[in-house]
This record gives sequence, structure tokens and C-alpha cells, in this order.
Amino acid sequence: MIMKQLFGIALSSSLSISLLNHPATACSRILFNTDHDHVVARTMDLYMPDHPNVVAYPRGISRDGAVADSKTVRWTSKYGSVTVNSLGIATSDGINEKGFVANLLYLHGTQYENRDRRAGIANYMLLQYLLDVSATVSEALVELDKVQVVSVKAAGREWPLHISISDASGDSAVVEFVDGVKVVHRGKDSAVMTNEPPLDWQLNNLKKYSYFGGTESLPGDIDPPSRFVRASAFLKTVPVPKDTREALAEAYSIAKTVSVPRGAKNTSVGVSSEDTWPTLWTTLADASNRLYFFQASGAPNMFWIDLDKVNFTNGAPVKYVSGDDVSLAGEVSKKLKIFKNK
Repeated sequence: MIMKQLFGIALSSSLSISLLNHPATACSRILFNTDHDHVVARTMDLYMPDHPNVVAYPRGISRDGAVADSKTVRWTSKYGSVTVNSLGIATSDGINEKGFVANLLYLHGTQYENRDRRAGIANYMLLQYLLDVSATVSEALVELDKVQVVSVKAAGREWPLHISISDASGDSAVVEFVDGVKVVHRGKDSAVMTNEPPLDWQLNNLKKYSYFGGTESLPGDIDPPSRFVRASAFLKTVPVPKDTREALAEAYSIAKTVSVPRGAKNTSVGVSSEDTWPTLWTTLADASNRLYFFQASGAPNMFWIDLDKVNFTNGAPVKYVSGDDVSLAGEVSKKLKIFKNK
């Protein structure tokens, strides 16, 4: 299966052990809706390099859910997509040709449902499944009811995760697994997502701050609740953009307010002061115009892919560019390279 073979990397045992001893990722996601534009900005903050590749998948790819039992889900992709592949195995972010957007983030307290009779899908495969088969948030939520998300080790460890999804109409949802129960937040309360605690707690905590009826001023640290408050406040106060260019710029500017500089320390109670998770890359997904932007934190430039310029037909090759290539800039669909199985 292509997902299992694509960009495989060998991680040393010492690296795997270090990941087990540290909170691994602390990303942020912001949905910026206007009357005509629906833009998702997302940061990937990770304890170690994820060697991202921006991958264009055509329709018609056969996949399975990577769960080691006879009940793993099997499907064929209905829609083409452009995604970020992290750590050689996980689809961590992406948009499909219908403008459906999905983001995979870390949530330390995630507790998945007890295994039952439903077809299983590995948590790191869930985004690709939804991008392959869903054109809208409504369709994706129906698909989620058909399968069961199972925690499967990737890169030497298990990853407690939650997801956000949105579509070209501006509809949005956040899906979490709390105390073994699937929890779905849909609509305006799902515009911002960071990490732990779960979204219910984050929304309640928001009420303490001046922009949301409370008296406290905006926090400035890098902890997930503080990033959630800042992103929510700036999302509420930025001016209405005149056009798509301004919508993209404003979404990007909010993402930069919650990005984590290299060397910044986690100050959460009960967490080692040595724990860090710098922002590795940032994406912008323009669902209205089917544009997907990528910028590595170490790169001076942003590049993007216009999905209308990608060949998504059945049988077309899987193509990619490396997110570590700091020379990339502008629209890069012509620079996509064919992935060849070895």
C-alpha cells in the first residue's frame, strides 16, 4: 500500500524513547470564514523534525485502515487530495479537490472508544480516509460513524489525537475522544483548536478574558490554553477582508501569533521546563479557491499548489515535493515529482 511505503524513515531506538518521555506536539488551527472565503490556517509544532512532504494523491487509490485485525476498513479514494505527510507515515493535514479540509492535532488526554464490531482505522490514517471519501463536513461525520478510530503505533509510539474538519461552505467541526466517548463540536465553537485540555474546557476558560465577557487580558505564553485564547481573540477582532488575498493574509497573521519560536519553553504546570515544541511549518488551505499553501519555519518563502492544476484522474501518478526544500516559492504544481515505489 502506497501510504505504508511512501517516504518511510528509520527512527533510532533512542529517538523513539525520547518521544515517549515528552509531550510530542502542540499545534494550532484557525478557521477564518467570510461571506466568500473559507480559509484554514494551521501550525505544526513538534518535538522533533517530521520531514514533511506535500503529496498530491489522485482518485482511485486503494487503501486500508492499517489496523491489525480482519475488521480494518478498506476503501478506494473518491476524491484527489493534496496533503502533508509527516514522519513518513501519517497524513497530518490536507485539502481535497472539493475544498474539504482536515487537520490532525495532538490531544494528550485522548481516550479512544473500546474496540467493537465496527471496521477499524488507525488514528494516523483517519485524515486520509476522510479526505478520500468526503466532500463536506456532513459527509465526513457520517463516515466517522461507520468506522472506529484505533490507536496504532507510528514512529515508535502511540499518538493521542483529535481532528478538525471544514468545507467549502464554511461548515466546521472538531472531533475528540474524551473518556472513551466521541465528542463532536460543530459550528462557530469549532473555529479554533489547539491541544489539551479538550475543547469543552477551552471554551469555558475563554469566558475569563475581556474579549469574551471576562476581565483578564490576553495571555502571552505558548501553552495550549493561551494559544487558544489569543487565536480566538484575534479571530474575533480582525477587520472584514476585502478579498481573498486579505483573507489569506489575515488568517496567516493569526497563525503567526500562536506559532512557537525555536527555544521557547513550555510553562504548563507539571511539565518539565525543558519541554519544547517549536513550530516546524504552517499551512493555509483556501477551500473556496482550492489553493494549498505551505511554509517551513526555516524557509524565507511560502509555496502553494493550485489544485485545479493537478491531475487527479484515476491512474495518475502520486506526486510530491519536499517540505524541507527551502528553495521552493510560488505555485509549484509543475515541480511535483513522481513518487516511485522501490
